[in-house]
Amino acid sequence: MNLGIIKKEVENYKKLIVTPKYDEMYKWEALKNFQDNWNIEADDFKAMYDKSFYSNYTDNLWANQHWYPKSVMLRFIDHDKERVRQMFMDLFNEKENVDKRTDRFVYHCDKMLEEISAVEPSMKRHFHDGQRMVSLYLAFRLPDKYAMYKYREFKTFMTAVKVKDIPGTGEYERFFKVTRTLYNILVKDEELMKLHKSLLTDDCYKGETLMLAQDFIFSLRYLN
Repeated sequence: MNLGIIKKEVENYKKLIVTPKYDEMYKWEALKNFQDNWNIEADDFKAMYDKSFYSNYTDNLWANQHWYPKSVMLRFIDHDKERVRQMFMDLFNEKENVDKRTDRFVYHCDKMLEEISAVEPSMKRHFHDGQRMVSLYLAFRLPDKYAMYKYREFKTFMTAVKVKDIPGTGEYERFFKVTRTLYNILVKDEELMKLHKSLLTDDCYKGETLMLAQDFIFSLRYLN
C-alpha cells in the first residue's frame, strides 16, 4: 500500500466525518447494542439474537429490500435453536482458523436452508454467503480483531492505494489484516482520534474496534 496516498485520504476522511454528508455513526450504536445484549447461553436464544441485532436508526446492516439475513436466521432458530447456538459458538472459537470457521458456518446455513425449503419452497436463500453477514457477526463479537467485509469497497480501496495484487472475492483474512494495519495507522493520528471521539454519543461503542478502519476503507466511495 502507498503510505503517501493513505495519509492524503486520512486528511480527506477527517474533513468528511464532520460534514452533514457523513452519516455512519449508527454502526457504533449497533455495535454497542450487540455488546450489551449478546449472550450465547441465553435460554430464549431467538429473543436474544433479535435484540442483539437491533437499531433505532436503520436496519441496513442486516436487511434491505433484497437482502434479509437476520429474518432468515430467526427462521433458522425456530427450526433448530440449539444447532444455531452451536454454529455461533463455533464461529466465535478463536482457537481455530477463521476461514474454516466461516466456511463451516455457511455450510450449516446451506444445510438448514435445504431442510426448510423442502417444506417451504418460497425460502430460496439464506443470505449468509458472500461473508458480509458472517463478517458482521465476527466484527460485533470481536471488534478489535475483525471488521465488516464488502468486496467492492475493499477492491476500490486497494486499487486507490496502488496495491499491485488486487484482491479477489473471498480473501477475508487478507481484508482483516489490512484493516488491522490501517487501524494502527489511524490511531496514531491525534487529530483524527479527537474528531472521531467527539462523534461518539453515549449510545455508541467506545472501545477499540477495527470499525474505524473499515469505515475509512468504505469512505472512499464519498472521497473519490
